[in-house]
Amino acid sequence: MENEKRGCDCETTSEYIDEPSNDELKENIGCCGETVDETGKPPEEIEECSCGGEFPDKSLVDNPKNPKTAAYNGFFDEFEQFAHSMGIVSIGYVHTDSDWANTEEPLSYLNAIVLTLEMGKDIIVAPPGPKAQELNDATYAKFGQITYALSDFIRAKGFATQVAHPYGDLVSFSPLGQEAGMGWVGQSGLLITPELGPRQKISAIFTSIENLPFKTTEDYSWIIDYCEKCGKCIKACPEKALIETESCCGGKETQFIQNRCIGCSQGCTSCIEACPFDQKGYEHVKTRFDKMNAKLKEKQSKNGNTMKKYNENTKN
Repeated sequence: MENEKRGCDCETTSEYIDEPSNDELKENIGCCGETVDETGKPPEEIEECSCGGEFPDKSLVDNPKNPKTAAYNGFFDEFEQFAHSMGIVSIGYVHTDSDWANTEEPLSYLNAIVLTLEMGKDIIVAPPGPKAQELNDATYAKFGQITYALSDFIRAKGFATQVAHPYGDLVSFSPLGQEAGMGWVGQSGLLITPELGPRQKISAIFTSIENLPFKTTEDYSWIIDYCEKCGKCIKACPEKALIETESCCGGKETQFIQNRCIGCSQGCTSCIEACPFDQKGYEHVKTRFDKMNAKLKEKQSKNGNTMKKYNENTKN
């Protein structure tokens, strides 16, 4: 889904230029692009790749000394309108706890606004390498600028914020997006949303605002059921960073091998490019999945009725 109002060339964001360069971004990489342990032992397995390190707050507006906690009527309409005008595609709200922090830096506030930005198709079709990495880094930098600008919007209204840079590792963004009701984490470990499938970057703004508009959203848990039947991202990964193994109960589970992933070091997006949610779109995949489930239930019902009649005839 293309968003024609994307971009951050407006006056509000043009001042947010003190972003890390591509080289600085690479120096902050904490997981991807590292080699497998020379001892031959399997690398650490985690649920999600965190591409960066810690980033200093580059907001232009300081946090208020005595921040407000209650947003006025109409604030979130203003905020969301401003966010969408800067290219933000979807917005979620979530309450967390201190355990969500991945770094030594604690979460200053437990309520968060979660944001997504579309990854351009040029990133997806580019093969892993310098060009793909350049495009990937540029998107992270742009998204960081937008997130700082939105943080300033909130601070200027008298509320305090803590920015989770999209390239940072303050929190795990995909699970945070799922918790905010924006979608579901797929087999690749990426958040899959109705708007963009897996083709998005995610950032968050933790805030002193206590009355966030938490929403009851659609049930997206079916996504992982579809993913388990699909498995295209596993086959597409050139570095075998996604491995399907048998669980203790005889089922299957996918493990992400962090040290093998080249998404951060070379801009690889093979898992996204292969994903039906990106190729066909969310609604197409959901419609097909619902039809398959309906046929399966119908078949199971017929088999159940046939068995019931057989048992009745046997008794007679």
